[in-house]
Amino acid sequence: MVGDSSIPRTETHRTKRPRRATATGAALLAILLATLVVAAAAAPRTAAAPSLFDLQKEAKRTRAEMAGLQSDLQSVGQKLAEAQQKLDAVNQRLVRSRIDLKRSENALDLQREILAKRAATLYKTGGLDWLDVISSMQSFSDLDVIRSMEQAIAEQDRRSENEAQRLTRQSRILERQVEKDHTDAVAAAQEVQNQQIELDQKLAERTAILQDVTKRIKKILASGGLGAALRMAKDGQFTQLTWAQALLVAMRLPVTADNVAAITAWEMAEGGHWYNTAYYNPLNTTQDMPGATVFNSVGVKAYTSWKQGLEATVKTLKNGYYDAIIEALRRGNDAAGVAQAVGNSPWGTGDFSRLL
Repeated sequence: MVGDSSIPRTETHRTKRPRRATATGAALLAILLATLVVAAAAAPRTAAAPSLFDLQKEAKRTRAEMAGLQSDLQSVGQKLAEAQQKLDAVNQRLVRSRIDLKRSENALDLQREILAKRAATLYKTGGLDWLDVISSMQSFSDLDVIRSMEQAIAEQDRRSENEAQRLTRQSRILERQVEKDHTDAVAAAQEVQNQQIELDQKLAERTAILQDVTKRIKKILASGGLGAALRMAKDGQFTQLTWAQALLVAMRLPVTADNVAAITAWEMAEGGHWYNTAYYNPLNTTQDMPGATVFNSVGVKAYTSWKQGLEATVKTLKNGYYDAIIEALRRGNDAAGVAQAVGNSPWGTGDFSRLL
């Protein structure tokens, strides 16, 4: 509103009295002023209660974060399942490798036992010693046969022992490798589990935040009234969407998607405030209020504030001529029904269903 410029301004003239301020007094005054400035700057400011607009915005942001965490949690769950499958496979390999190692060690022990018995047999067979064997030979060719047989048996035994040793070494190497794979698989599974725990904690935190914000939103909506409606404004200003929500809150009507859509379309059909100079009067009501000015020949008002405009709109809707509109809004599930109720009322907008 433009101030009245016809009111004359007056100035008060005072007789100047010469006064000589001492340097000490001036210094003290400067220190006092500086102290007051610092104290004022350091004084804590009372934080304003968040508006319904801010709470709804925070709830939307929290839901988006929760959706992202759920997606991450699902991905981590798949990774954990894969890690568990890999760990199970490695555990099976580890069991098989230990069985193979035990079998190889047993085979090696058996081969060495055979060698020991055979060595004893070569030197003593059926109670006969080498002296008996030599005395029973008929020629040196018999000795060559015995020595050849002995060498062949010894060579075969060496090959068998070497093969047993090779298999044992190979089994031990395989077991060590599988044990390393097992350690790596356990570490990988644990890391994924830690990620899952962290995501679960974050999701629980966001859930608690959302529950708190939702509780505060419900409290504001349940309390209703003009004060609750005005707290929906962002930085003291409304948009067509938030004003529609605020009007519903002010009238304690359901804040549903259908109701918000209906009132927003109604604002567009009337064109108040955002499309003309009927300030703070989106539905172009003619309700008289203190300080309001006339916008047009029909008597549409331009109000002095959002508070006054909301109050005037609520008064108009509750004056007894628009009960059908209120009833349609109370149902909260039929935007077209609200538009038709407005069209059938004396408001003058007409049916704005085309805008829905």
